[in-house]
Amino acid sequence: MIQYPEIGLVPLTAFLVAWALVPLAKRIAVRMGAFARPSSDRTHSKATPQLGGIAIIGGFVVSIGLLCNLSNWPQDKLLWLTAFSFAMFCVGLLDDLIDLRPRYKLVLELAAISLLGAWGPQLDFLPSQSANVALTILWLLAATNAFNLIDGLDGLAAGVCIVAATSIAIVAALHQHQATMVAALALSGAMAGFLVFNFPPASMFMGDEGALTVGLILGVLSIQASHAGEGSMPARLAMPLLALAVPLLDTITVTITRLALGKPVSKRGLDHSHHRLARLGLSQFSATATLIGLQALAGACAIAISVVPGYDAVLLLPFVVLFFALVTLFLMDKSFDAESPGQAADLPLIARVILSFGYKRRLVELVLDLALVMAAYFGAMSLRYDFALGPDQVGQMLIGLPWVILLTCGAFWIAGVYRGIWRYTGVADAVRFAAAAILGGVMVVVAATVLPISISYSTAAVFVLLLFNFLMATRWSFHLFGRIAQLLASSPRRAVVVGANPRGQAAMQHWQASVGNNIELLGLIDDDRFKHGKLFHGYPVLGAITDLSEILARKPFHEIVIAQSLSSEQVDALQAFALSNRMIVRRFWLGVTDVNSANGENWEAVELNASISTAAIDKFPGPVGS
Repeated sequence: MIQYPEIGLVPLTAFLVAWALVPLAKRIAVRMGAFARPSSDRTHSKATPQLGGIAIIGGFVVSIGLLCNLSNWPQDKLLWLTAFSFAMFCVGLLDDLIDLRPRYKLVLELAAISLLGAWGPQLDFLPSQSANVALTILWLLAATNAFNLIDGLDGLAAGVCIVAATSIAIVAALHQHQATMVAALALSGAMAGFLVFNFPPASMFMGDEGALTVGLILGVLSIQASHAGEGSMPARLAMPLLALAVPLLDTITVTITRLALGKPVSKRGLDHSHHRLARLGLSQFSATATLIGLQALAGACAIAISVVPGYDAVLLLPFVVLFFALVTLFLMDKSFDAESPGQAADLPLIARVILSFGYKRRLVELVLDLALVMAAYFGAMSLRYDFALGPDQVGQMLIGLPWVILLTCGAFWIAGVYRGIWRYTGVADAVRFAAAAILGGVMVVVAATVLPISISYSTAAVFVLLLFNFLMATRWSFHLFGRIAQLLASSPRRAVVVGANPRGQAAMQHWQASVGNNIELLGLIDDDRFKHGKLFHGYPVLGAITDLSEILARKPFHEIVIAQSLSSEQVDALQAFALSNRMIVRRFWLGVTDVNSANGENWEAVELNASISTAAIDKFPGPVGS
């Protein structure tokens, strides 16, 4: 039995060895010419050595070897893991040096992974041994390449690895799986030593020899962690997926969106999760921290699912699936900002199939609603039993669950839930969601008289409320995630909107949709004193035009967007303020243009063809932004 003081030496030794080996790895990279050079599909601006995997794997192996010598720990487990890790290391090193073609690289990866899948730990979810071996190989291949793909920003892959390995170590420790715990701690410590040099701005990259090897090790450790405890089959299946949630979600997002847009999957690109977050206005540091935080949340879910009884874990899974699926769909939706999928032409067959069934026919939305209905049903039943459900109650619920899903999703279809567009969800959709939830609850209650569905009238009422709230939450999630991205965005410039009125609301919506996060919307200016201090669609009403100097002192801003008619006195006040502070002024136009009219007259009473103009306001000679 390994003692805890000895276990503490593992991550410390891995950290120190990796930290000490990075300078040596740099010199080797310089001598071999192994540099990651700036290009159109990379975010760094200078050539950077990329053999950091030497330090990471060195720290990992040395720390485990030290523990074996101190504790007489069986070395066979170290030998096979080291051997197959070294094989993947060689594949990555070859790719770093000569840039292997994707198909050749895949063949070499399969050669190493196939042997590991046959001799190492295996997933055991299927009744056939050969099927389990095939599933293990597929999983290890996915984990290896998913982690490699996430290595796109300074500190991102290293941070994700530390969090993932730590969560695996905690799960293993809770269930007395010391071998898995020690290996996970060794990997976490080695990656922390490398992170010292990979922290932005990075002076060292781990390269493919590091990323592929680390991905393989994480894949193996996640399999071992799935064997921990006595959880149900769904809970054990969720463990590996949650352990590498961020790399997997990134791979799924990139693969599906590229296929849907008719782009090659194997080529490098700037469409990974961290690139999408950057386009939302997040800095590289904020994007990295966001994804590491998301992985930490996934790791916490994995730990929670591993410690609760199997029947309780089943009740938690729909909520976990729902959240991470919404994040993935939000990132996918960002791919269609520039080009609507319905307007794309000359797409290959696979792209047309994905867009037709997944986007147009709402197959993805329907699959997501399966988790939504399960979450509402489980939540209502849990409240009925005061969160003290036993195996008998859970078993009874699962018997009736397929009927509840079928009836509720049918009610959604009848009520027109699947006719809405998520990014444009509004008040009218809320009425439709309420009707769908009520109809779904009524259908379930009526069907319970003849079908094996156990639900009381009070539970059905709670079920309806949860359905409505979950429908609103999922369909409004894109707005919520977008607002969170705005809060995290590092905008160099700030703006205020003059006019807390319907036209100001339209200006805010148009500003967010067209300008994006290059300029942060700070709040609104309005002369109505009753509105001051209130929130207008989530943004504060900061004060009146006469308060601009005080507002500027408290919250600096750089631009003013005028979205209401102004009196001559207000124009004069704005003129003086803008001239003295060198402000950029924009006017928001709200109207339509009669194309049949000779002079193209604008009607300012109709909310069509809105735009933010950089032309100066009437009587305003101050500086105007471009």
